[in-house]
Amino acid sequence: MVTPAIPISLILEILEDPKPAHVKHVLKSLYLCPETVTSASKADLNHFVSRTANLLNSREDYKRWFGCHIVQIVSLNPVVITTSGVGFITALLKLVHHQTSVTTVVFQNAVLALNSIIISIRGKPVLTREILTPNLPNIISALLENLERDVVTVLPILKQLLVKNTTTFKPFVKKLETKLVKLLVENFHTLDSSLQKEVCQTYAYLNLIKPTQHQTQPGSAQPLPDDQWRLKILQLMDETRNVIMVYDNIIELSSERESMDLIKQLPSFEKNDHHIFPFLHIDLSQPITLVSISERIDVLLKLLTALITVPTPFPVRIPLGQLVQLGNLLMGISPNYISIKPELKKDHDLKQMILNDIIKTQIHGCNLVLNISKTYKKLVLPHFPSILSSLEVIVPIKNEKGKKGINIDTQCALNMESELLQVIQTVTELLHLVDSLTEFELVNKLVDVSILLLSKRTPLESLLQKQPVPTSIENNSQSQKNKKKKKSKDTTPLADILSHAELFELDPPKRTVQVIVSFFGVLIKKVSKLDANYKIKVIKYIIASAVKQQSINGTINALTVELLESLVLFPGVGEVYSVLPIVKRLLPNNEKLSLLTNPRFPILDVKYKPRAQETVEDDEDEEMDEIEVPVEETIVKDTFVEDLKIAKEVPKETPAVSVFKTEEQIQTMEFPSEDAQPTDEAKTRPLEEEDDTPSKRIKIQQSAQIAETEKHIEDESENDGSDFEIPLIDIDSDEE
Repeated sequence: MVTPAIPISLILEILEDPKPAHVKHVLKSLYLCPETVTSASKADLNHFVSRTANLLNSREDYKRWFGCHIVQIVSLNPVVITTSGVGFITALLKLVHHQTSVTTVVFQNAVLALNSIIISIRGKPVLTREILTPNLPNIISALLENLERDVVTVLPILKQLLVKNTTTFKPFVKKLETKLVKLLVENFHTLDSSLQKEVCQTYAYLNLIKPTQHQTQPGSAQPLPDDQWRLKILQLMDETRNVIMVYDNIIELSSERESMDLIKQLPSFEKNDHHIFPFLHIDLSQPITLVSISERIDVLLKLLTALITVPTPFPVRIPLGQLVQLGNLLMGISPNYISIKPELKKDHDLKQMILNDIIKTQIHGCNLVLNISKTYKKLVLPHFPSILSSLEVIVPIKNEKGKKGINIDTQCALNMESELLQVIQTVTELLHLVDSLTEFELVNKLVDVSILLLSKRTPLESLLQKQPVPTSIENNSQSQKNKKKKKSKDTTPLADILSHAELFELDPPKRTVQVIVSFFGVLIKKVSKLDANYKIKVIKYIIASAVKQQSINGTINALTVELLESLVLFPGVGEVYSVLPIVKRLLPNNEKLSLLTNPRFPILDVKYKPRAQETVEDDEDEEMDEIEVPVEETIVKDTFVEDLKIAKEVPKETPAVSVFKTEEQIQTMEFPSEDAQPTDEAKTRPLEEEDDTPSKRIKIQQSAQIAETEKHIEDESENDGSDFEIPLIDIDSDEE
């Protein structure tokens, strides 16, 4: 049997003096074939453990790195962990404690090896009691002391230890909180987004074991498990409210009645000793310091988001209504409706920084509402109208003279692309929660914004904008009127832009396309009463995008195909047009559309009545009873006689008859039997004789009188006892 296993004797020989060329083969063999170590003798196993420990204790970084990787692999082996788990933990802790002699790569692998041992032991009662629990305080202490050395690697491990081993972690909570607050205050916005999330979630889990500030009085109600958790949420909301009130010194916030009402409804505490952050330092002479307001709000809202979204071992009472009101308050602080202080409007740079900071604050509130909607789903529906009205405030608008209505500020919308995409994502998530929509103002604005963001961008307009000419330059130009004009060299770089502007066009970013296409997909399905003008804009973009993809790539991507199907399957209310022909041409082999272009009706009830071969009998009455003749109200007598004569000529083999039941009549179709073979005469007969039915073979003769009587031919079962007899008829006679 062929296996990638390397014999244990050869592995021991390599571990004694490892070479870089042999490392990957040894690690692969240990990982794919754990039985190499499991089935080894006791002496070989002891040699393997001792030589791995020698690698960890070596002074060479390469051997230390190799030993850490071996421990990560053999930690999955229960035999090795049971016999040598304590020795490996001790050797790895030495590497973690050595801050000067151990490189960052070795430190990172030593921490990962420790984590792999902890994971393999956790959940096993005997191993946890004998190996993990005695060494866990040393592990937590070593990781906390070296947290700043590699936050990305160490912090997730500490978070898991905090959640899984809360009792053991309790003495280290204060130290961890101090380090986390330092990260939050000093350089939080320099961290990666995933690391920011880890920091906030770890800070939230501190409330699992952090003691409460108040003590319960005798006879009072028993404290609930989530008291500390809920208290921290309220404290963060109070701190956020205090930061928002800083805007009252910059804009006319106190004059906005709705905003002040929302501020009064937020939690408030008399003392500020629970605040995480120090006071803000803002200097209006340095406008850049204004960004600290939105940054502080961003950190506080991310901490709130972590507290209301992370899983907990007990149910938590969340003040959902107040959280939504906080988001609405932040989104409602809009420069379109709240003016800046008059004394600050004179400084153009300061005014621009105030507007930029307010827009960032609005998006932070929008992000809070988005996270609440993703987590609590339909519990947000009672606040649905207020959220939509607050989101509408973020969309930049302008009033143009001579034009009715409110238009989108194009340049401002392009500058706020990332912020508006956040608004579109929030609206998309909210539309998933409802079946229909009654307010269309926000949706109409977002459709205009989406079409604008999806269009190609060109720098032509911004480059050709007229710049103000300084006075000195203007005077010099007047004094040099009579001088010979020279060719301006500044116009040369603009030649291509003026003549080939399309070469400078930029396609919208991929993220923009993905977010807006997802919004269009939900919009078509959920908003059936969308205004026709906006619906046509969406349809035009989808069809144009599909045609472009098909012409360039030869295929249409799955997301666009889904949009095209939605256009056909979810038409708007009152639409008088259909895009089915266009979509069918773009997707000729689509199964869903084929059901509409080629409908499959349910199969009708079919009755098959086989007729056995019968011989012609002499009894004329029995022959008439076995043949079904349709009933007509008006019949020519001679024609009826001819029909009877031909009906007597029963063929030896009669094809099967299929009767199809329709609304008003029964239609009979004849099918040839499988054994029937066409004769030569039938093959060569002329075309006009193909439809040779008894009615066409009847020769109708003139008759002097038309008899308006009904002729009933009963079944054979009903013929018994009948007094009616058919008289003998002379067929060759012309008399009646």
